[in-house]
Amino acid sequence: MASSIKEIASICGISPATVSRVLNQDLSLSVSDSVRRKIIDTASSLGYMTPRQKRREKAISVAIALSPFDRAGFEERIISHLTAIAPAGITIRAYDRSSHTNGLIAIGEFSRDEVKDFEAMSDALLLINNLGTSYSHDSIMMDYSESEERVVRLFCDRGLRRAAYIGGTFLRSGHEIGRTRAVQFSKLLEKYSMFDSSRFFLGTMDEEFGYSAAMKLDPETEAVIFSDIDCAKGALRAFDERGINPLGVTYENFFPEDVRTQYALWIFPDGIFRTAFSLILERIKGERTQSYCVYAPSDLVETNSLDRV
Repeated sequence: MASSIKEIASICGISPATVSRVLNQDLSLSVSDSVRRKIIDTASSLGYMTPRQKRREKAISVAIALSPFDRAGFEERIISHLTAIAPAGITIRAYDRSSHTNGLIAIGEFSRDEVKDFEAMSDALLLINNLGTSYSHDSIMMDYSESEERVVRLFCDRGLRRAAYIGGTFLRSGHEIGRTRAVQFSKLLEKYSMFDSSRFFLGTMDEEFGYSAAMKLDPETEAVIFSDIDCAKGALRAFDERGINPLGVTYENFFPEDVRTQYALWIFPDGIFRTAFSLILERIKGERTQSYCVYAPSDLVETNSLDRV
């Protein structure tokens, strides 16, 4: 039997009217990102499609290429979310070099050869956090320096001087992921006279390292920066055992509601993708030939204000 809006509403524990407005992308509706994603994920799992979504099957196709992720199901979750915030008339799907697409958005670091493959797929190519080999494509670059400094200024505004860093690195395609952010934060903490080598821990991006670092941390520590969710999870477990609760900020690329510290540095906020869709539509429709490079900061969000389902 085909699923219905009432069935989705029952599973999500909200009204059918809210489900309908979310699935039909009513931007005037005030609803948290977590509730919105719960509705979209439920509808997707049940195979429900609104009339607008059915029409999209014949609409403009935009493929999403992502740098490799280590977490199972992460790509599907991102595609589902981008589908929810894409403007009417755009169909979002994962990148597949064997399938035609009108436009392509590539997120993360890619090699020159990979960018050439993207160019062969579509003239309407937009790169996020990768300028590629030329300025022939639109690009959006996140201003990490400004975003990261906002974290340290938050500590200063709160009068928190004993700050720590717990983070990890790992190798992917010859790149040491996480090293740059660790170096940047060490410089920022020094700039604001808050750096203390006894509170700066750099190891691996996993819960075990986060836990062990937090167990060694000075109990007088007032604030902690976490390089990733896994380190944060392990550290928070250690904090619970020790009965301490420093202010925490966690790096998170796409889903800040997953973070359990008080703040998240949301690297790719939704506004970035709305801008990306706007830019790529202009190129697909031939409304603009000049390429643009947009620089934007990430968002520092208070996770306690995010409603969770």
